[in-house]
Amino acid sequence: METLTSQSYTTDSVISADGTKIGFRKLGKGPGLILLHGGMQTSKNLMRLAAVLSDAFTLYVPDQRGRGLSGPHGSHYGLSKACEDMRALLDKTGAAYVFGLSSGRLFPFSPP
Repeated sequence: METLTSQSYTTDSVISADGTKIGFRKLGKGPGLILLHGGMQTSKNLMRLAAVLSDAFTLYVPDQRGRGLSGPHGSHYGLSKACEDMRALLDKTGAAYVFGLSSGRLFPFSPP
């Protein structure tokens, strides 16, 4: 099985509505797809899936607040802040698709 190296993806970030940095990994080509990890994970947990999908999609794999490439949870962190983070990611990337694993799927946002 092919291993994913740091040269296989780039990193970038977006600033959420409250000023928190949300970092993500980007790889692949094609329509944009955001892969969002679950509660006890980081973006690294979804990188093998991203690598498999990278021939068909441009993958954006963010770290939720308090993990990996992103800033701290901050005060009053909850679902509304997570939705603001997702909105910032969607606005920056233009991704048309979102896949959330476990608690990463609980975002009641409306598409752009």
